[in-house]
Amino acid sequence: MRKKNITLLAGVSIALGSLFSLASCGTKYDLVIYNWEDYIYEGTDENDKKVDDSLVDRFVKYHEEKTGQKIKVAYETFSTNEEMYTELSLGSISPDVICPSDYMIQRMANEGLLEPFSYNESTKKYGESLSNWETYASPFIMDRFANEKLEDGKSFLSYAVPYFWGTMGFTYDPEKIDSEVVNSWECLWDCLKDSKFSKKFSLKDSMRDTYVVAIFHVYKDEIDALDPTAADYNSKLSAIFNRCDDATIAKVEAALTEVKGKTVYGFEVDEGKDEIIKGTYWANLAWSGDAVYAMDGAEEAGKILNYALPKEGSNVWFDGWCMPKGANKELAEEFIDFISTPSNAALCMDAVGYTSPVVGEDIWELVNDWYAAEESEEDTYEVDLSFYFGETIEGEAKIEIPTSEKGRQFDAQYPTEEALKRCCIMKDFGTQQEKVEKMWKSVKQA
Repeated sequence: MRKKNITLLAGVSIALGSLFSLASCGTKYDLVIYNWEDYIYEGTDENDKKVDDSLVDRFVKYHEEKTGQKIKVAYETFSTNEEMYTELSLGSISPDVICPSDYMIQRMANEGLLEPFSYNESTKKYGESLSNWETYASPFIMDRFANEKLEDGKSFLSYAVPYFWGTMGFTYDPEKIDSEVVNSWECLWDCLKDSKFSKKFSLKDSMRDTYVVAIFHVYKDEIDALDPTAADYNSKLSAIFNRCDDATIAKVEAALTEVKGKTVYGFEVDEGKDEIIKGTYWANLAWSGDAVYAMDGAEEAGKILNYALPKEGSNVWFDGWCMPKGANKELAEEFIDFISTPSNAALCMDAVGYTSPVVGEDIWELVNDWYAAEESEEDTYEVDLSFYFGETIEGEAKIEIPTSEKGRQFDAQYPTEEALKRCCIMKDFGTQQEKVEKMWKSVKQA
């Protein structure tokens, strides 16, 4: 994600500085939001010029209109889950709302670092304070993440309200590499046999994500033997996907070391979505939202890029709003509910490029504006998103997509229900964390 200056929203902006320095001056905020960089509607255009109220500015005005009270809201950003976790652990920041990823939510909940929401495990519903989410949440998202359990037996949704979600696959140049090649994670190892693929792939400088790629390779035979029609298919795949015993860690290290510097150009976090447009490599391990960003940018440069979700399966991730211990729960939940209306979710989705778990007419209209084929187009394919939109829109959630766009932005943002059955949620490494970190350091230094 692009780096941006830190901003104190709610009417006061600062070009440089941070909440840490402001806090030392005794500044008092009613609500502190700690979010990923470039991960909310900021009221700016493509040149970062202010053209509208940011979503946080809008919340401040909404709260004043609702209660008659003015509040001060501070907005701070982080680059990685680990950075966020460290700053909270050190006490460098005391936010009321944070937005970690699934595995970090699990870790923080298990360590007792999060305030629970008023969530009923039996009915799988939140309380009145999150009524917008209850009304407009995708039924698919609710079911998928409600069934993921933590150490205390509660679901992820007891501690997090999903904000964005996506998958992980390859953004690739179809003029350089065939879709059948990147349709399998094995491409990194199969292409070792052909020198033309030397350093033509890039992986993430993200331990958890790149670990997954190797898992699909080292346990390929076991994964292939699973029955995809079985009711317990996803749970069995998830068990393999999240293995981190000593033997597995050793196999992952050997697999990653084998391709590093050969088919793999290197590890990156943010620059990959721009470098693939330049042609630095032909395929980039990418989160679906970054893939959309890269495909959009490539089009502006007169180039076509595609996105592949490998056939063996992948990660389905989500980032969720959480409340750290000691948070202002009332104001935190009010902000989360505010951002969960379809109109506000559409603003954020349009600005960020990832898929919102909030649905409804505003989101459906946005999806159709972006992707639906013109009436004059004859070469199209139909996608039924009823499983995702449920009853939040009038009529059927079916959309005609130009066949020429297959495997591109729409498919990256809205995989089929069948494809999502092959995707798993990342779990925290738990007591194996240090061993995996040691392995990852060894791979990068090799």
